[in-house]
Amino acid sequence: MNKALSLVLISILLMSCALLPTPEPTVAPTVTNMVEPTETAPPTPTNTEIPTETVAVPDFNKFVTLAVVEGFTISVPFPLLHQVDKNVIIIGDEEKTLTISFASDVYQSGDTLEGVLNDYLGSLERRGWEFTKSDPIDIEIDGAAGIVIDLTGTFQGLNFEGQALTVSPRSDFVLFGLGLSQTSDNPDHWKKVGQEAFTNLIEGIKFTETGGSCPISTDESYGYSENNPIKVGGDFISGVSRERAYLDHLLGPNGESLSYERQGSTMSGDVILDIYTLSGQGVDMILYVDLYHYTEVQAPVGFTCEGPFPLSAP
Repeated sequence: MNKALSLVLISILLMSCALLPTPEPTVAPTVTNMVEPTETAPPTPTNTEIPTETVAVPDFNKFVTLAVVEGFTISVPFPLLHQVDKNVIIIGDEEKTLTISFASDVYQSGDTLEGVLNDYLGSLERRGWEFTKSDPIDIEIDGAAGIVIDLTGTFQGLNFEGQALTVSPRSDFVLFGLGLSQTSDNPDHWKKVGQEAFTNLIEGIKFTETGGSCPISTDESYGYSENNPIKVGGDFISGVSRERAYLDHLLGPNGESLSYERQGSTMSGDVILDIYTLSGQGVDMILYVDLYHYTEVQAPVGFTCEGPFPLSAP
């Protein structure tokens, strides 16, 4: 595994809990004058069942944000939080009991997926982690073959449970994934919350081409007309992140960096379109974007882009 990537992964994993926001402290209520209760007859006791303790499982299928990294994208559902550091996506919950990371790297010729995964975990073990690993199980992610293993481990006196995976969609590209729940305080957290979160994130991974050509429309009205908007797909929640992923990928006519700003929305028939102003060196354009419908996206005439767009049908 690339040494620089190893150091980035380790530092992000160790710091991820500190980077995620902590809840605001609550203020203790002030004591007010209480009204003396009147004496009443005690209620007649009835047989009631003692409630069993349950763990709240978030709905990981609502309100998805698209995180884009070179080589792959991943749909991150609410209420999980995420950060991007170069080719690494770090994901966690607000309670800081779950840490998940995905990172891309160059796949070295001759390495096996199991060998790559062992190198990845070995870089953590050399810094104090201790893992017990299961045998690898074959998986498929976005049509690419990979392996996943179950893990239990310890670090700095805390217990963890989770999974690690590696998958290679191309001969020169490999993706690592690691999901860990801190189980010292809640031994069932991975089984009841972390496992579902990790599985849903894996299902939301899409591999994107790198270094390919930029698809540019030949229709001069594409994106410039309310009747021919750029259809990125999604809905009023996930479509916003898909809009940003598209606009972040656009470049000026000679590869210049651009900035964009949403100016509002407009009705086109029965469809709401978002209006964006794009500006940069030699560029001052208005584009119309449809986040409710999808067709394969392209760059409008007068723009270029950073290779193929990291969007597919939602």
